[in-house]
Amino acid sequence: MESIGKRIAYLRQKNGLTQQGLAYRLAMSRVAISHIEMNLTIPSERSITLMAGIFKLSPIALVQGTNYPKAKAERLPAVTTIYTQLELDLDLLKNDCLWCDQLNNSDSRIDLLRQLVDKWSPRLENWDHEISEDHEARLLSEMHRLLKRLNDQINQPLA
Repeated sequence: MESIGKRIAYLRQKNGLTQQGLAYRLAMSRVAISHIEMNLTIPSERSITLMAGIFKLSPIALVQGTNYPKAKAERLPAVTTIYTQLELDLDLLKNDCLWCDQLNNSDSRIDLLRQLVDKWSPRLENWDHEISEDHEARLLSEMHRLLKRLNDQINQPLA
């Protein structure tokens, strides 16, 4: 049976997070994450639920086959949120781009392109000031590329 601390350490590293990065996302200290990974403390149900979301797992899947206490595991929710707001915004921007790509009428398309640029530019500016880790920086970079593509299409509608 694997320890819950070892599993969390593995998943944290697999997801490219430092202890500090995971701690930041959980509103915990880096030392608390270190203690969990070294099996000095058992994470609470709240912490397990939040970690499961970060690792894109159900809370039950996160603790299954580990030494996590059965009584605590029985109180875990079946599902948790697995997307951050930034990940959701990226998917929404991609969806907006797909809709725009399907428009054939150049006047309607240019109008929609302008609306999308006006909608997404301030959101990306806000995200530029909030990003704190490499994973988020990569997502934001992809969003900037998509917004640049929209701007380029406004300037060269036939391309």
